Amino acid sequence: MKVIGLTGGTGSGKSVVSAFLKQNGAYIIDADEIAHGIIAKGKPAYEEITNYFGGAILDENRNILRKKLGSIVFTNKEKLNFLNHCTHKYITQEIDRQITEKKQKEEHSCIVLDAPLLFEAKLENRCNEIWVVFAEEEVRARRIMERDNITYQEAKNRIGSQKNWEVYRQKANLILDNSKDLEYLKRQLESIFYVRIGNGDKI
Repeated sequence: MKVIGLTGGTGSGKSVVSAFLKQNGAYIIDADEIAHGIIAKGKPAYEEITNYFGGAILDENRNILRKKLGSIVFTNKEKLNFLNHCTHKYITQEIDRQITEKKQKEEHSCIVLDAPLLFEAKLENRCNEIWVVFAEEEVRARRIMERDNITYQEAKNRIGSQKNWEVYRQKANLILDNSKDLEYLKRQLESIFYVRIGNGDKI
């Protein structure tokens, strides 16, 4: 069973692609969802993060405020590097566990590793193919502002914290253009997916 690494810059529209693939039999490993889980109180990364950042990132119940944490790390490269180094090892462990489990069961058409930081976390070596979702930077900024209710500058800071487009382009086996409307993206997905399934291949 193939493992497809699905990535792209924040706001590019990976979630739409992921949802389509799930509807068509793929098993989705959501790295963001795993990342949210491992920083919860009592989970592996919680102590490391709170010891480093202190109480300023905690609410009254001592849960980590992800929006507050994000506002700090996306303007400070050193702190972002610490957070990534801290969390990636735990994320990778859970991803490896899920890949092993699903390959043994063979219940799905493929495994999709939906990971914004696929390359930063060195997860590409788990994948048979890399699919990259592309969108123009200004389009992404508007989407992030609407999605997360943040300012334009905050959205640009998040974009600036990630790798530039050339890195994604060079590593991609497939590029999906999501700079236009949703129907444009869905037509690409339907063409790619059904041609391969029609040939009797699992993607």
